Amino acid sequence: MQQYALSEQIAVWFAPTLTKARRSYERSSSLHLVLLILANVLGCALMLSPVILLIAASAATIHMLSHIQGPLDWFLVGVLGSISLFCGILSTQLYYSRPGTHSGVRIEKKQAPLLFSMLERRVSHFGIKPIDHVILTPQAELKIRVTPSWPIPFFHKYTLCAGAPSLFFISPGQFRLALAGAIAATASRQKHVLGWAVQASDDWATIIKSLESYPTLYAKLFLKLATGIAEFTGRTSTELRADLQHMQSRWVLENTDENNAMDYLANQVVASSFLAQQYWPMMFKAAERCPTPVVKPFSHFELIVERILTEDAARRWLLQAQACRDARHTGLRDLLAVLSIDHLQWSKLPERNAFHGIFKSSAILKNLDKYWQTIVAPEWNERHTRFRKEKTRFEKLQERAQIQNLRGDSAMHYIQLAARFLDKEKAISVYLSTYKGNQDNADICYASGREMLVCGHSQVGYEALQRASELDRSLAIRAHALINEHKQAWLKPGNGVINAALTA
Repeated sequence: MQQYALSEQIAVWFAPTLTKARRSYERSSSLHLVLLILANVLGCALMLSPVILLIAASAATIHMLSHIQGPLDWFLVGVLGSISLFCGILSTQLYYSRPGTHSGVRIEKKQAPLLFSMLERRVSHFGIKPIDHVILTPQAELKIRVTPSWPIPFFHKYTLCAGAPSLFFISPGQFRLALAGAIAATASRQKHVLGWAVQASDDWATIIKSLESYPTLYAKLFLKLATGIAEFTGRTSTELRADLQHMQSRWVLENTDENNAMDYLANQVVASSFLAQQYWPMMFKAAERCPTPVVKPFSHFELIVERILTEDAARRWLLQAQACRDARHTGLRDLLAVLSIDHLQWSKLPERNAFHGIFKSSAILKNLDKYWQTIVAPEWNERHTRFRKEKTRFEKLQERAQIQNLRGDSAMHYIQLAARFLDKEKAISVYLSTYKGNQDNADICYASGREMLVCGHSQVGYEALQRASELDRSLAIRAHALINEHKQAWLKPGNGVINAALTA
């Protein structure tokens, strides 16, 4: 009992010291950097331990062979030889366990000679290591991706990933700036300790995938070790990574005039938002009809963008990004504040985009179509299968609803699926009948009322939401918020569509 009281007293004595040490650690970026470097160096040494032991055991074996004096020496030679053999096997497996580089459509020099000449000049200017591969990707990006050549955070390969969609949103001049910014960010990582430490912490995720894809003895022995190091370095490098996150955009914006900088940043936001919120959902809509991907999203990308992209949509995406409501653009507000930019405006698509300024022909887009169809095939098939199951379920619920009133989960699923498989007028009748048959269920009243507001059936929608708030007080705030947003949206001149406000 006295020993327990003494331990409690010691804990009370050291509590302020421990609290002060923890706060100092949380506030000290230098301490984070030191720990990150030590963890990466230690992890690298442990991953290379088979090679180190192989060299040491082989050297010791050779030394013992020239100084054998008895049976014990022969025994030691046998032990060291066995260790050398075992470590040699692990070292061979380490050598062949090479992480894969980023995938895409390989760009050859004859396809884009201007791109390669720009790349060579900027690599020479910034003094970075040569770029190993140049690929065209389906994403909206222009970045230099780094992958380790072996399962250690050293000896990297560099791949320039040019997102085909983004090339249609920027001008050739903005592309040159973006390319210089990507190389400048890579140079900063190569030449500074902070950049190497953060890059090494990013490498561990790639190393883990490599070990998981090659189930060798080496992978089984070192996978848990790599996972532990990845978790520690990931936590330690969070704040340090934030300093490097927008280095590429910051360099571009600081090395051009304000108008060009705003146009470039706005085009980045609009391109990524267009793909995520409008273009890819439209493409994957075809998965409902076909079990395999047959659409060609890049061969006709430019024509589709010109037809469906509107200024109102671009303005809305820019406002969402600046308000930090879009996870893809975290930190945009801070970046604008540093550069003293109040807000972004979109200046429409460029008259001559970067794709036509770089590539001689658009034939490479057909190859990108085939590549995209290959990588999305599993997701596409999953969407198709899920759609068929949901449609079958909806048809069964519809048949049951004609015979009897649906209750509980069946009624909720019926409401959720009606908007997908029925037009507005028929869907309203589903919401109305389900609401009237479930006026004692708060969740169904809320879901019915919300969907009726989306369809413009205001009065009954208000009634259903009010009923939900009376049955369940926890729904009252959300129900009244939907009602108020709906009324305010209708009060705005020219605003007849409120789906975005209701589904936010």
